[in-house]
Amino acid sequence: MKKQPEITDATREALVNSFFQLAQKKSVTQITVREIINLAGYSRATFYRYFKDVFDLIEYAEDCFFKQTRETLEEYGEENNTYDRHFFEIFIKCFHENTERILVLMSEQNLSHFIRRMREKTIDNIDVKIADTPKKEVVTDMFFSGVFSAVALHLQGKRSLTDADLLDIIQKLFTDWYWPQMTAATDFQNSLEPG
Repeated sequence: MKKQPEITDATREALVNSFFQLAQKKSVTQITVREIINLAGYSRATFYRYFKDVFDLIEYAEDCFFKQTRETLEEYGEENNTYDRHFFEIFIKCFHENTERILVLMSEQNLSHFIRRMREKTIDNIDVKIADTPKKEVVTDMFFSGVFSAVALHLQGKRSLTDADLLDIIQKLFTDWYWPQMTAATDFQNSLEPG
């Protein structure tokens, strides 16, 4: 007999919630399946019905956040995902809606994994033609690593900038360096101005 989708979704969410409760007290790399199932009240077999291991659970939680970010971008009519100021405004908005979970996903122990997966999940959504240059990968890695590390520190309260100040810095970096490097544009700033 097949289980109802609502029951399986509720079970998966209970396991995920248990993981995030544990992550409030200890590093994500130290959380075990045993601890998750004990807290959630499920068997080991139930856990493995949904996840291969704890890292698979983390990727599931990341995917949920990436999906929410994508859907919010689409709501606002942003289909390009060009990682400009507007993208990060929406990213920060989604963060504020899921603060506890995202702080765990962007914790020091998981940040490089989160950044790599964010890049993998979103870079293909850029519709604008990106110049195929040897430095494209390096430029993208530098931009993603730098900006998302700064955003993580900001969201963790380790920087005293306002959201607007941080977004201004991101926009300047995007406009003056990242996007011209990616598109080989020489006059990208003019293309942003209305008219």
